[in-house]
Amino acid sequence: MAFEDRMEEMKNTIPKKTRVIETQTLPRISKSYTLKKELAEELATRANEQELTASRYLENILKKEFKIK
Repeated sequence: MAFEDRMEEMKNTIPKKTRVIETQTLPRISKSYTLKKELAEELATRANEQELTASRYLENILKKEFKIK
């Protein structure tokens, strides 16, 4: 009986498909770019200093450059 109870609890925490769609306002695109080795290393170093991934750090830089909140 405990398994069924736990399963029911978990169902309530899993988002329903319609709720997931509502929260996705802006789709993300996936695009690959090649960086020069020195630039990639500097990007990774600065990202590590802020405890971010290089991708997230680059996203923050681009938001500032394009003046996007």
